[in-house]
Amino acid sequence: MNRRATLMLAIGGVVGVASPSARAGAELHKRHSGRTSTANPGETGAARDMKTGLAPQFQNLKEVGPDRQVVTIHYDQDTYKVTTADGRSTDFWEANLRFKIDSSITGPLTGKPVILPTGMMGDRASVFFASPAEMSTLIKHQG
Repeated sequence: MNRRATLMLAIGGVVGVASPSARAGAELHKRHSGRTSTANPGETGAARDMKTGLAPQFQNLKEVGPDRQVVTIHYDQDTYKVTTADGRSTDFWEANLRFKIDSSITGPLTGKPVILPTGMMGDRASVFFASPAEMSTLIKHQG
């Protein structure tokens, strides 16, 4: 075997390229085991769910505790100060706080927005409102 054939064989082994006969054997095994899959082997669970139309399971925002229920949001220059029902206040730089609407059955109660952490370092969060009208009534500008 020459160097090129050896290199292609090594690359094929690393990438996981199966020969047609190996793929046919795997398909035959799937058919006889009673298990079938419509997903591609490289797809993640989320990609598979989107493809099949299954919605991801989200946390029910109606059931969060007082440490996640937002009472006030004050904005001053480039900082949002978010106060929760348990009395704690947290400052977020304006680029690190996202405002979202969740009007689904698992969304927050009307008039009781919810804050959830989103960043891996604890510096980012999303505030979920039940409707867009709630946003303008809750966020107060401090000057």
